[in-house]
Amino acid sequence: MSKIDNKEIIISTVKSVFGIVPFAGTALNELFFGYRTNLKQKRLNNFVEILAGHFTENQDVNLVNIKTEDFSDLFEAVLMRVVKTKSNKKLVRFKNILIKEIKNPTEHPELIDLYLDLITSLSETELVILFHHKYFDKTFDIEREQLDQLKKRLNKINENKKGETIIIVKSKYEDDFNEVTAQIKEIEDKHKTLEKYRISEFYGIDDQNFVFYKQRLFSKGLVLDWGIGRIGVRPFKKMSITEFGTEFIDFIIESE
Repeated sequence: MSKIDNKEIIISTVKSVFGIVPFAGTALNELFFGYRTNLKQKRLNNFVEILAGHFTENQDVNLVNIKTEDFSDLFEAVLMRVVKTKSNKKLVRFKNILIKEIKNPTEHPELIDLYLDLITSLSETELVILFHHKYFDKTFDIEREQLDQLKKRLNKINENKKGETIIIVKSKYEDDFNEVTAQIKEIEDKHKTLEKYRISEFYGIDDQNFVFYKQRLFSKGLVLDWGIGRIGVRPFKKMSITEFGTEFIDFIIESE
């Protein structure tokens, strides 16, 4: 049997399975394959081709989970967004989410609808910006606080060294000085490599658009501005990812 014939069988199978799922009084297969609006029909047909293409290449996918209530709700939610998007990348992402839920249903299905809204509304550039801000998380914040404390400790050590009145070959504070200096360098070197993700040029956009995108991410609770109130730090210059933002990015990564 050729791959093309196999794909047609998969599409027919998908149609028959979708037919058992109600959608506003209409079987999903009627909505999915018989939508009257040409543009939306084209988008739906394109999406099912993408979905069926995966089933063709991965025939070991267990379709039993399609019959669950949670998957039915998810599928309805995806379809509502498929007809509203012209982005092929988003269609692929929707497909990946469906496949993930077929293979390994999430324990928190109530969050998926929120994630779908974010995927629909955010541009690919905004998702890329958010993805790279995952490095500025709680661990980064803890390291930043540690750095402040280490610098204070180093200043204290230097003050103590200056207070030594006896000329000796090695200061009694030398070991502490070397240890703290090494710790400071380790954190600063790590953070320096991450600073490129806070520069607009990294994303191929100008500063104005970069700030606008970060403002959008901020408004959706995905990032926060820890530079607010700090002297010498402009608004939306130093952004950190929120716990919700991390969970959203992890969800997308796990679906790919």
